[in-house]
Amino acid sequence: MKTNFARAAALAAALFASAPALAQTAEPAAAAPAAAPAAESPCELHVWPTNNYLGINSGLLSGFGLVGAVADLEAHKGRVQTVKDLMRDYLGPEVQLEELNRIGLLKSLKLPADTRIIIEEPTPFNEDLKMDPALKAKTKAMNATIKAGKRLTASQSPCYSELITTMVFYHKAMMYGSNLFTGWVYRDFKDKPLAVKTAPGSVKNPLEHFPPKTPEMVDKAKAELRDAFAKD
Repeated sequence: MKTNFARAAALAAALFASAPALAQTAEPAAAAPAAAPAAESPCELHVWPTNNYLGINSGLLSGFGLVGAVADLEAHKGRVQTVKDLMRDYLGPEVQLEELNRIGLLKSLKLPADTRIIIEEPTPFNEDLKMDPALKAKTKAMNATIKAGKRLTASQSPCYSELITTMVFYHKAMMYGSNLFTGWVYRDFKDKPLAVKTAPGSVKNPLEHFPPKTPEMVDKAKAELRDAFAKD
């Protein structure tokens, strides 16, 4: 028995010793299939920034007109501006999107982290509607679609939502000081053609440095305005 076991062990050793030579003559193994690309998230958040800048000064009967002696030397070389002009310069649509990105928009809205953010055309300035019949008709149709609860885009995403910025509104009152109001409409559709949740509203934040009264105050006013826009 011991002799047979020794012979079997020797045979097994010989087979293992020849394995590398066999491997060299064997056909090469087929390449592993390439990994499938990661699936694109089905979730979409469509975002409309705004060009609609409004302003009211309840302490002046003539409205805003020209305010102070605001000289933004960097961009305007001493040109006196209206508050609406300043908001347009300091808080244009691109800046609005930067601020929304800074605060973590998806997390704020409690949306999945892989949601695709799709930027839409800014909502228009109210005064432009009076001079542009086509723009007025387009805006009227947009408002009708919102009122009907329908999606503003042709997207068929099964995980769909919209955030519409309706206005950036500066208000100064003698008793309450200066405040910035930002108007929003958030609509969540999930996988439905009609909104299952609609949340219109505005956020109010106080202003101390905007509009700037001297060139030295411009940077502080810009930062304050941006912060007031994005703050809850």
